[in-house]
Amino acid sequence: MAEPEFNEVAGRIEGVSRCVLRLVETLAMTGVIDGPRFADGLRTAVRPNCSPAHLEVAARTLQELAASLDDARSWRQSRPEA
Repeated sequence: MAEPEFNEVAGRIEGVSRCVLRLVETLAMTGVIDGPRFADGLRTAVRPNCSPAHLEVAARTLQELAASLDDARSWRQSRPEA
């Protein structure tokens, strides 16, 4: 795959990931979903020791998304309410 094609795919994946993160954050902040439970679900969605080797990247990505959700929640909780 040529570099421009790789950058296109990587950029699209990053855009979709950020969209999903914003959606989940909004739903959690409004009480529609349980944010911590959702993040925990991401962590267990793909288990590397039980999944084919090609899913290792997927598992790592889900771990990173869950950590991003946790970080955003911690940041929001640390801010004084206006």
